[in-house]
Amino acid sequence: MTTEADEQQAVEHVVTRLLERFPSLTEDHIHAIVDEEHHRFDGRPVRDFVPVLVERAARKRLATEAPVVRVDPDVAELAAADQVRRTGGAEADPMEVTRRSDAEGGDFLFGDLGGRAS
Repeated sequence: MTTEADEQQAVEHVVTRLLERFPSLTEDHIHAIVDEEHHRFDGRPVRDFVPVLVERAARKRLATEAPVVRVDPDVAELAAADQVRRTGGAEADPMEVTRRSDAEGGDFLFGDLGGRAS
């Protein structure tokens, strides 16, 4: 279960990632969009995936305002997440699943079921 502090930290990471993807937009503007999207989930009981949903909605809105800069995932970050997943040390971070899926250009959760070579 996600705590309020964990959720707030994850949303701050969303802002950081969006600043990298939309360098032509101001930090204040990105914060405002993320805050609006985040407040859409106020009062909702299940909070585990709120940061993922906030990032997707904010990214979609921002993409209509400015060009997206392709950001390659941090190789060390991906390797650490794979290690945790393989060892069973913690459950998968939903934000990592989204980043991996975006980076691989496919569906991370279903591997090569889409017919792509592995």
